[in-house]
Amino acid sequence: MLTVVPHLSTRWIEDGRGQFLRTTPGAVPTSPWTSEALRRGGKLFSAVLVSADEILLLTDHLRCWPLFYAVDHGTVHVGEDAFAVADSLGGRQLDNSAAAEFLHTGFVLGDGSLLRGIRQVPAGTTVRIARTTGTVRHQLERRLQLREPEFDDMDAFAEAFATALDEAMSRLYERADGRIIALPLSAGLDSRLLASLLARDGYPNVQTFTYGLPGNSEALASSRIAESLGLPWRQVTHTAQELRRAWTTPSTESFLREASGGASLPHIQDWFAMRALTAEGALPSGSIVIPGHTVVSSAKDEPLRHRREVTPAAVVHALEPWHFDLRSRPAQAVRLPSVVRELQDFFTEVSLTGDRRSTMDAVRWFWQRERQSKYILNSMRGYEHVGLEWALPMHELPVWEVYEAAPDEAIASREWYRKLTEEVYSAVSGEPAPTRAPRSTERSLARRTATTMAKRTGLPQLRSRARTVRTVVDHPLGFDALITGASRREIALRTARGMTPLGEFAELFLADEWVPGSNLFSS
Repeated sequence: MLTVVPHLSTRWIEDGRGQFLRTTPGAVPTSPWTSEALRRGGKLFSAVLVSADEILLLTDHLRCWPLFYAVDHGTVHVGEDAFAVADSLGGRQLDNSAAAEFLHTGFVLGDGSLLRGIRQVPAGTTVRIARTTGTVRHQLERRLQLREPEFDDMDAFAEAFATALDEAMSRLYERADGRIIALPLSAGLDSRLLASLLARDGYPNVQTFTYGLPGNSEALASSRIAESLGLPWRQVTHTAQELRRAWTTPSTESFLREASGGASLPHIQDWFAMRALTAEGALPSGSIVIPGHTVVSSAKDEPLRHRREVTPAAVVHALEPWHFDLRSRPAQAVRLPSVVRELQDFFTEVSLTGDRRSTMDAVRWFWQRERQSKYILNSMRGYEHVGLEWALPMHELPVWEVYEAAPDEAIASREWYRKLTEEVYSAVSGEPAPTRAPRSTERSLARRTATTMAKRTGLPQLRSRARTVRTVVDHPLGFDALITGASRREIALRTARGMTPLGEFAELFLADEWVPGSNLFSS
């Protein structure tokens, strides 16, 4: 009879019967702890549940708190990172197949991890392990899934979305109860919408911030937005030398471990800012960070809209630049045997019926299931690492449910979202929204033909690559300093051949060379 051996931190609640639950700090746990009750409650959670017949491992729709496991000699080892589980089995061995795909994606697809024999629980999934036989079954319980539109027009949909988001913000204010709500503010739509709502609702303790090299354009735009909304704002500045000096200290290894979990590239974008703001007391322990992550994605299905037939191969081709391009060789990446297997599994979760909505559904679910949950949303590990809490108001299930029923036009384009953001911002700040022509969601036949001909010449790619080289070797936020062990010339040459900064980071991470003295992938 299989038993559970946990390798979990004190952030998890234990019920005294060998069951474990992780949920939002301060939230009242759903009672009883059952799969049905947890999913029905709609709250964020991960759980380890034990019955007479099964051991259940569950993650919510976002995979907010990763779970890793291995079945070994009558025991199910469960941990919040793959490293702890591997250590309990006698040592860490890099999974070469997983590492090969990781170099192209920055995460491991499906239920794999970077360590041999260690699996993870994907987003919205229940893993069922039979206690007598050790048989493991996966059951996808909740995914981002577009359904029949429920709104007569775009205005009705936008109003419903705004209402759901307002309710999510109200729940955030109740939870925060006067504590600092911190917002990483950029010039983009997502954080500007959240900033406008914080200002409109008059929450009394807000801190907005931006980070990067002194005088960068993002900081200048963010400061103007914060000032127009009457919100406190500060910039965390660093030079490239300061950033590298802080990064290459031995203590960074613990961040790498927690932020990766052994399955994803650590999300380092605001690492220095979080470290600085907490160290100087600007963000006390328990402050709640609300990054601008949202269910509203860009139109990644656009290349598929004019095809007579949309096949799985065509969907994969459309996904390549979004998920498999860290080394600019996506066609090579999707031919890796492990990637082929995971893509086959993915297509059992969606249905390509030939209509436009099923195509949009497939593209968005892959984005959510893989890069969004494993890399983008995994950035919250960095907040937890320095003692902060977090919230994702634009990813709460009620907001998802409105988006899933959106008209096709709202799924195909973020134009309605831009309009909503600018209207709220203008109403709160008293400043006119920036004026620009709405982007078309469809490209004309002439434009599509011109694009195809341009690609055949290769000239646009050459110009784009030259611009990319300049951006990488002089990154506006200074992140070229974190490509350790390489000169500017070496970085420029590798970038010119197609390497990206994330691709550089992935190589350094797997080689235990990103931070001197790291030993993540050796026993």
